[in-house]
Amino acid sequence: MYSWLVLGLVAAAAAAGYDYESDPDIYHNKWWGPEGMEEDTSIRPFKVEWKKKMVEDLLYRLKNRRRLTPSLKGTNYNYGLNTDTMSYWLDYWANNYNFTAREEYLNQYPQFMTDIQGLSIHFIRIVPEIPEGKYSIPLLMLHGYPGSVREYYDVLWDLTKPADNRDFVIEVVVPSLPGYGYSDATNLVGLGFAEMAFIFKNLMNRLGHEKFYVQGGDWGALIGANMATFFPDIILGYHTTMPVAATDEALTLITAGSLYPAAVVPTELTNRLYPLQNTLEYFAQDFGYLHIQAAKSDALGVCIGESPTSLLGWFLHLFSIFSRRTNGNDPMGGLEIYSRDQIIDNLMIYWDTETATTSIRLYAESFNKKTFRSGFLNAPTTVPTVAVQALGEIFYFPPAALNTKFTNLVAVDVLDDYGHFLAMEQPQLFVELVLSGLQRIMQFNKQNM
Repeated sequence: MYSWLVLGLVAAAAAAGYDYESDPDIYHNKWWGPEGMEEDTSIRPFKVEWKKKMVEDLLYRLKNRRRLTPSLKGTNYNYGLNTDTMSYWLDYWANNYNFTAREEYLNQYPQFMTDIQGLSIHFIRIVPEIPEGKYSIPLLMLHGYPGSVREYYDVLWDLTKPADNRDFVIEVVVPSLPGYGYSDATNLVGLGFAEMAFIFKNLMNRLGHEKFYVQGGDWGALIGANMATFFPDIILGYHTTMPVAATDEALTLITAGSLYPAAVVPTELTNRLYPLQNTLEYFAQDFGYLHIQAAKSDALGVCIGESPTSLLGWFLHLFSIFSRRTNGNDPMGGLEIYSRDQIIDNLMIYWDTETATTSIRLYAESFNKKTFRSGFLNAPTTVPTVAVQALGEIFYFPPAALNTKFTNLVAVDVLDDYGHFLAMEQPQLFVELVLSGLQRIMQFNKQNM
């Protein structure tokens, strides 16, 4: 009986359909740049260049930082941060971080700029050689917050190199989100995660890809899902490490499941969602960041953007809570699973570009009344989808809930460990999951499309 209920809900959603062009709350193909500016459609080479003056100023601030207020005894990361262990990161940044070597590291991949809808968009693009007998597929990879394109640096070469056991090679395109890193920010209200879907569709079209695959986590997962919803004839497949189904049906199903979890969640995964009180307590304790970033983005941006210590502190807090739900009890916040270079490379992208505020604005432009009254959250997504669910991921949606959004859910890969930043934490596993996911999507397309 339960399965028929789910199928009925999915069928009702699919019958409704969704047309973004008739939705007044979606600013598709809007011009986000300065008025009167002509768009430069050329694709221009780009390199990260850290100015000497910027580095000198940064080092001065790091070496002349104020004394941090000691943490309360035994609180570890439960109050958001453990200032007693901040020197592990700050001293390394000030005294041991090799700016020249790390700048070279960030320039190891071909990078470019092009103008899309009035904004200069930065992106990495790796076009591999195609061995005889193989073909190339384009994959758009989208990062999140407080991440950047740096999230994918440890996986790109392995993703794009040919292998004897598969007949395709991958061309990857990894853009910086507008307002993040080296992509322009807009000075206009309204550029949210729905609107970014159009920018990245236009970017891929600019690069000559009429159809392509999308992979993403965090914001990249939400933008990628929107792309799959808006452009089902363009997106060949969607792979995500953070599957989210915010449909009315999914939320109703999850709520009703608290009475009988076995009807909603596989028995061995029950504790990822139920008792629902535990999930709600987790949201209440650790999701204050989302509310403040959505409600008062510029106030927070000023607070963390003026000091490298403040920026590091805020980002460590977020990396900690996103990596494991139990990290609050760890004096290092559980962050030693990442290298100091991984964390600080990512920070350097934000510091160099002064995007602390503009990156946070994506929350204000996405979590608002305009988004929630729009139809795309409930719209069915027919693009074949493969989801990965790490144990420490910040959201867990059971397959029954995901099916109310993703009507062609090809597979769900459930992991018994790991967290939100899977490409940084477990790069080899991430590569294997993406390659496996793409292969299953392609097989699905051959059989069904």
